Amino acid sequence: MSNPEVSWISWFFSIRVWKERFFRLQKKIADLPDNLRIATLTSWRDKERGLAVFAGVFLASLVITLVLIYGVGLSQAFLEESIEQSVFDSKIEFKSAPEQGASGWTNDTVVLQQMCDEVVLRKEFNDCTLVLGKSGLHSEISWGNDAAFYASPLFMQSIESSDQDKKWDTKDLWNYEYTTGPPVINVRAISLLGPEAFDGVLAKRLSENIIYEMGEWKTHEEVNNERGIYIPLDIASAAGAEVGDNLDTLTFTYTYERSLPGAMEDEDCPGEIIEGEEYRLMYCQVKMSLENVTILGIYEPWPQGNPVLAANPIYSTWTLLSEEQQITLIDKDHVYLGITVDRSLLPTSSISAAETWLDTISNDMQKQTYDNGNVKIFYVDMISGTILWLEFVLGFVQVFDYILMIPVVILSLYLLIYGLELSLEQRRREISIHRSIGATADKLKGMVLFELFIISSAAWLGGYILAFFAVPVILSSVGFMQFERLDIDINPVLSIGATFFTILATLGLALLFGRSRTQKFLEMEIDEGVKKNVQSGKPKTWLHVTMLSIGTLGAVDTYQELTTGGTGIISNWFLGGLINIFGPFMLWIGGALILSRLGAYGPKIMLFFLKRTPLLSDVKRGLQNTGSSESTTRLSLIMLLTLSIVTLAAVQGYTGSLVDERTADLQIGSDIKVYSTEPMTSTEIEEAVLNISSKDITVNALTVPMISLESEDGTDANAYVLMNGSENILKWFPQAIPGKDISDAINAYEGGGFSAGPDMAFSLDLEGSGRFGDSADRLYKENDKESELMNFTWEKTDIILTNIDPNSTMTPDEAFEYYTNLMDRDWSNIELSNQDLSNRNFSRTDFSNTNLSGVNFANSNLDESLFFNVNLREANFTGASLTNTIFVVTSDNVANLDFTDANLSGAFSFYPVNLTSPNFEGATCPDGSIQNVSNNCEAGFSENPTPLLFPVYFPASFEVELTYYQTSMRYIGIHEFIPGVATNEMNNYLIINEQGYRNLVGDQEVNNLTATTWIVDVDGLDNDELQVLALLIAADSKFEGADDWETTHENVERNGGIIFGTQGLFTLQYLVASAAAIASAFVFLSLVLNQKKKELAILQAIGASPGQIIRLVLFEILSIVFFSMILGIILGMGLSLAFNGFFNIFGFLFQLFSGTGEEAVISRILQWPWWVITQVTLGVMTVVVIALVFTTRRALRADLAVVLKGE
Repeated sequence: MSNPEVSWISWFFSIRVWKERFFRLQKKIADLPDNLRIATLTSWRDKERGLAVFAGVFLASLVITLVLIYGVGLSQAFLEESIEQSVFDSKIEFKSAPEQGASGWTNDTVVLQQMCDEVVLRKEFNDCTLVLGKSGLHSEISWGNDAAFYASPLFMQSIESSDQDKKWDTKDLWNYEYTTGPPVINVRAISLLGPEAFDGVLAKRLSENIIYEMGEWKTHEEVNNERGIYIPLDIASAAGAEVGDNLDTLTFTYTYERSLPGAMEDEDCPGEIIEGEEYRLMYCQVKMSLENVTILGIYEPWPQGNPVLAANPIYSTWTLLSEEQQITLIDKDHVYLGITVDRSLLPTSSISAAETWLDTISNDMQKQTYDNGNVKIFYVDMISGTILWLEFVLGFVQVFDYILMIPVVILSLYLLIYGLELSLEQRRREISIHRSIGATADKLKGMVLFELFIISSAAWLGGYILAFFAVPVILSSVGFMQFERLDIDINPVLSIGATFFTILATLGLALLFGRSRTQKFLEMEIDEGVKKNVQSGKPKTWLHVTMLSIGTLGAVDTYQELTTGGTGIISNWFLGGLINIFGPFMLWIGGALILSRLGAYGPKIMLFFLKRTPLLSDVKRGLQNTGSSESTTRLSLIMLLTLSIVTLAAVQGYTGSLVDERTADLQIGSDIKVYSTEPMTSTEIEEAVLNISSKDITVNALTVPMISLESEDGTDANAYVLMNGSENILKWFPQAIPGKDISDAINAYEGGGFSAGPDMAFSLDLEGSGRFGDSADRLYKENDKESELMNFTWEKTDIILTNIDPNSTMTPDEAFEYYTNLMDRDWSNIELSNQDLSNRNFSRTDFSNTNLSGVNFANSNLDESLFFNVNLREANFTGASLTNTIFVVTSDNVANLDFTDANLSGAFSFYPVNLTSPNFEGATCPDGSIQNVSNNCEAGFSENPTPLLFPVYFPASFEVELTYYQTSMRYIGIHEFIPGVATNEMNNYLIINEQGYRNLVGDQEVNNLTATTWIVDVDGLDNDELQVLALLIAADSKFEGADDWETTHENVERNGGIIFGTQGLFTLQYLVASAAAIASAFVFLSLVLNQKKKELAILQAIGASPGQIIRLVLFEILSIVFFSMILGIILGMGLSLAFNGFFNIFGFLFQLFSGTGEEAVISRILQWPWWVITQVTLGVMTVVVIALVFTTRRALRADLAVVLKGE
């Protein structure tokens, strides 16, 4: 070992060295109270200096902690709202499926209920019940595990009722699409609950969705005695069911056996075998019935949750079953214990903490056995499945939110650095003087850092604590500066690592910067340190200009897109995407650094315009000597940064809130959109709504019919008809109509005008389509050259019978009337184009003379219906049943039909129709054959009359009689959509006026207009009452359903826009930036003016009066602040534009990851809330004036000799 190594080791283990260290540490501890007292007194004596440090560290601590804790709070809010959508939190199954002779299970309901009692004894659970329902999984759901595909619920099959007015025989009534997991079969389920579900926690959860005035969740004794069931609203509406209805028989099926496809024969199944390509197994389903049951309540369906349980089933109690039925269901594995977790114990402070807690419970429960070890269980944790989905969604959402908060984080860190610089610059001369009288470097450094530590620690702690109180408020934001009380408690907790990060980013940064700057002061020569000013480095102008240029390019690109509707000035999508992501931040930083130098010249600029003002006549010479010092440039930069963020937050916040409202306007159109079961007139709709509501209300209903037209050059043009009175019913906004003024546009329509979507305008060679380079959204006046008068033709088709059999006992009219009287539903002579009529029962429906173009009849029952003289172009009949349906149509009217997998057995036509254009893939042809490569149903419709038609059928020929009606309308511009009307094809449609529609189809047709979709304006109800009315309408037998504006708006606010929580973040940005602007004006101005003390003293010494000096200072600083604020607002406007492109990029990515693939219809047309921005500006200016007057007066009271000597 070398001598140096021996020497070092000897030193390290030297007792003397350790004694010295111990004594030094002991002395530091002993001196700590005195040092703490001195540091506190020093901080209090130099308040401006201390406040500068405190303000910077406090704001940085608040913002950084808020950003981190916001993510935790968002996770907690997501988690709590998600688990609220489920009745059960977990369930217990047998470890393996029950088998006769095997151990580990029981079919004794008493034992199973005792198991529930034991489960509830654990503190983690607070309720449990035995449920007969979906069969067990018996294994974890994971990738590659198909257990979830096999577990089958109890399937509803039928309900029989002696009440003939009810529609329990509606085809596909029990079809139900499961959307959140692998469905075994898409059929509605029934769940039979135990007595425990009718009191306690389970009863509370189940009763929450019972619709007001539609029953109540009763006790088990009442449910058992009344033989009660509870049904979801959609079933009640489709069947016309009401609370109190008595049902003769409720039949469901259980799975007797399941096997691989082809492995089960009919003789193996005592029931019905269900199989098909969409099912992974064959299921033997056996019927079981409940007799004489009563509907006790109707509930609003929950959002579909964890697929472990069947969503929104029929509810009843298994005590209505016989003991034999109960044992049968348990033997066939249709049994589990439904458990509720005590959610107050669930650590929702973070997802990882919740996962750990749930995993601990799950691992412990898997080890449990019951009934003295005779029953072995498998525990299924459903909350963990919810968390798995949340982690994916939240990861994307939080990335977006964190990026959005970058500007305010940068602002807070800059204010921290600036505050430290101002504070430490005050101490530079003090340190040099201390050095000149013998103070050591370590002593001086320790003094400065200890004082800095005391102030920064208090500031960090204050910001840290305030952030926890602020997060629930921010998360409750449903719009910019709009808050609603959260239904959940938010109490987020930051991890030790995250807390340590906030300390490093604020307190650590302050100490590191303070140590570096103090060391720099100590390295200076004493005479240099005593100087009032020091040279600063030159800014990198080229870098700032480059950043500003790239950011400006992004803002201009976004502006081009907003104003033209095109792709902007950057055609390359990859380059455009990069600029849209990084451009806003480059614009903000580069713009602020460049414009701050211009802001510092505010006094000279203002003096140029105001030099002749009498108020400045005696001080303008002093103002001419003001320059762009580093301190004024920094002050200008702060005003620019804060006001630009205030403007960005206000503009984008208000824009986001407006987009949410307009999205709801577009979806609903007015207060409520209703869907009737049968076509109704406006008067019938209004009367029905009035009768359903118990309030004193005014109701106005509007529908938007369609008509197929042809322009004078032969272009086909489908048109929506805007009925008179739409201005008072529909929620219009400027994006929808030509021009910007709603009243002018509506008057133009009602005065004989029509508008076109951009694509239709292009087809008709009209202005506004972009064909002529025009892109401005204008409402064309009557005398404008762009306003063309165009003729449109409507072709009315009538089918005339000829060559009638002379031996017929009926006239054609009598035969037609006889047949239509056999129909169960009259849907004739109405406008239904592009409606979604899928999964409905339309058997024996008269569709005579109805426009069905583009209608979706997928999976609907249309057996024995009548399609006489209808327009079926591009209708969708995928999977529909058309057995013995009658078609009296021309070949043109069946063009581009989709009959994929449809059943057309026996479909009849009176005369040959060319069926070569429709798609018959997988269909059953009219002659009963199956479509294949060699058979595409070319034989056409059947020539044999249907059984229903046979009694009135007689041979005849048909001729098509075409009648043409014309009207002239004036072109008024392009439109985007009509509130409340589907927007899929609006670009390729016209919107015409009611008078033009009357000219074409006649007054009688319009006066008796019927439809199934109506947009309803309701006056006299608040938002909550509107929601209740929509539920009551949906439950009424006259209606299929109803959507209200308030519920839709709430969904958009919470889940819509682009990303959850965006409005809260903009609110946070606005509040933080506003507070920063005001605090900076008050705190930092004091230090800036302290640097001007000697300058003010010189002015006072040469004879300037206090009034002159105050006016000089006020004008100089106010000019800098005001001019910088104006530049900041302008920068914020550009930043708002640039962020629109940023929103587009992340909106696209969100749609891509979420799988929606939908493009946002409502444009983010920026709103400019000038009053909100002005409020902040006035607030800052007021604080600046107060700070200036206060500080200047104090400076003027100082001893001139002392100030001039620099002491």
